[in-house]
Amino acid sequence: MARRIQQILPDRSPTDGAEARRADRSRSRIVLVGVPYYEDPGLADIPVIANNVDELYQVLTDPQLGGFDSDSCVPAPNDVSLAEVGGLLAKAAAEAEDLLLFYFSGHGLLEPRRRELYLSLSDSRPNQPRFTALPFEAVRDVFLDSRAAVRVVILDSCFSGRAIGEHLAGEADAILGQLQVAGTYTLTAAPGNRTALTIPGEEHTAFTGRLLRLLRTGSPAAGESLSLGDIYRHLQAELRAEGLPVPQQCGTETADLLGLVRNLHPRSGHHADSAAPAPRTALHLAHTSRADGTYAENGRPYFLVHLYLASFDAAVLDEVTKVVYHLHPTFPDPDRTITDGESAFSLKVRAWGDFHLTADVHLAGRRTPVRLERYLNI
Repeated sequence: MARRIQQILPDRSPTDGAEARRADRSRSRIVLVGVPYYEDPGLADIPVIANNVDELYQVLTDPQLGGFDSDSCVPAPNDVSLAEVGGLLAKAAAEAEDLLLFYFSGHGLLEPRRRELYLSLSDSRPNQPRFTALPFEAVRDVFLDSRAAVRVVILDSCFSGRAIGEHLAGEADAILGQLQVAGTYTLTAAPGNRTALTIPGEEHTAFTGRLLRLLRTGSPAAGESLSLGDIYRHLQAELRAEGLPVPQQCGTETADLLGLVRNLHPRSGHHADSAAPAPRTALHLAHTSRADGTYAENGRPYFLVHLYLASFDAAVLDEVTKVVYHLHPTFPDPDRTITDGESAFSLKVRAWGDFHLTADVHLAGRRTPVRLERYLNI
């Protein structure tokens, strides 16, 4: 039986030993949408969202940080229309070959009958989301049709259930289920049953403000680049420590190993005067997950989690002889040895919640195995 594991976020990266790959700037496309003002009185204005988009654009196009060309990173106007957003997303999805990233900051709505997620624009009506707001299903379709190697959605969104006459307690699973787009890494500012916050006196929303600070100053726990996984783990720890809504992620394949910006922290490998970085390997753990249709006693859905070994260098995989996975001691047979290289040394478990696991990767001609780690939040 799978277990729920409450895990304190480790200081070390769960992909420790795996090297982040910088996104190819010329083959990547980014769309930034923020909606600070609304025509309908049922949707409160959030003026600081304008700062979110302006400064995120500055960071991503800064040659010392993101380095993306201004033509490939497009900030939408505050009063962007539904048709304009669709056009921006379609164009970016058609052109992107490496990274396709969509950032949205604003109100989120759930359509009351089908519980479908919509992203509010300036002229949206909370009682008519199907006709006036951006359906997340449309974003899903655009991303699924894109040939981009890595597709990323970042939502700093208040799932404002009160705007449609009800609270969202108990809706977290329904929302997160909609956010799981095949082949896409999704990062949200808060669980589906929590409200993403603005804090009086701060110039950004709580989530994006801390995201910007991290992108600008870097992290001592990351390498030369800040990967999507680095960003999630840092923000999760920081926001939790401050008592703020904790971000959620769902990702597939190796998207969380994609480097978004240079890591400018003095202790990172980006600086010539820093200490020599620890030896790295092209090997890393990857996973996919999907609901299997069954439920735990507390009502949470079980997921089938597929763990496997991956590498940006296929030749390294040929050197692997076996992988020993170390699950939490509460799992039956927590130490599991896999020798099937044809399956990428895959392991499947049924579970829900947070998991921190390690794996010892044994290679031919090497006495000491390579220790890999991964933190899963499903």
